[in-house]
Amino acid sequence: MNPRNLVTLVLLGMIWGSSFLFQRITVPVFGVATTAVGRIVLAAIVLFAVIAASGRRLQWRAHWRDYLLVGLIGSGFPFLLFAFAAHSLPAGYSAVLNATVPLFTVLIGWAAGSRPSTSKWLGVAVGILGVVTLVRFGTVQLDWMTLAAFAGTLLASVFYAFNARTVKARFAAADPMVVATGSQIGAALPLLPWIALSPPTQVPTLTATLSLIALGVICTGVAYALFYRLIRDAGSDRAVTVTFIVPVFAQAWGAMFLSEPITWASSIGCGLVLLAVALIFERVPGFAPRPATVALPVLAKPCRES
Repeated sequence: MNPRNLVTLVLLGMIWGSSFLFQRITVPVFGVATTAVGRIVLAAIVLFAVIAASGRRLQWRAHWRDYLLVGLIGSGFPFLLFAFAAHSLPAGYSAVLNATVPLFTVLIGWAAGSRPSTSKWLGVAVGILGVVTLVRFGTVQLDWMTLAAFAGTLLASVFYAFNARTVKARFAAADPMVVATGSQIGAALPLLPWIALSPPTQVPTLTATLSLIALGVICTGVAYALFYRLIRDAGSDRAVTVTFIVPVFAQAWGAMFLSEPITWASSIGCGLVLLAVALIFERVPGFAPRPATVALPVLAKPCRES
């Protein structure tokens, strides 16, 4: 990976890590619905401006059903669940639980008939252990609300895992930026009425308003653009390694700006989940599959004339 792509990767990890911080600021003021849907609307505006400037078209009439499905399971429902969890869980916790998406991808693939490697199965087991460590030994006091928050973030990861398969099946040959824009619009349209049903409970503060703008414009709109450019320039295998960086920055931002403690339990839980991701991506030495070797035919030596 060249220096430019490496800088983009780290920047993307910093941005996505900060999204959990911004949700912790916006949700108590704006509420779950306005935070999640406002974020989607702002991202849709940014992404639509990008594709309009480049002359690309959404082909909405042909693909609106697919945009609606991908938007809801890839953004709408997960954003609502993470916003709900922001009431109870530290930013670092939500980021670590979000990193379990590859774990659920393996399980969904197995249910669909694929055979995971030993490394992937070990990654699933280590990931479960990491989540249990966070839930059981973390700083969050367990009650019905926090348990619902833990369950919600894991369910959001399940939605993300399903969405990866859905996008691959329905948009395999499509422009990723167009798919990202269409999906954000597809998520925004059916969820907009929710804001009217669940308006903010207090007058928004300047800090909360700026956090919501940053959440939608930077952490969603700009981040999508950066991520898809990184996929184009460095390849998807390298781009997805941002999964390792996001929880680290999320915990750092939470500690710096919200005084969220980084305890041994959160550190171990985070480390186990990141190890699980590495195992699932088959990047751990000793567990990565060996490249298949092709036996070359042995040529008969020509007989020497006597």
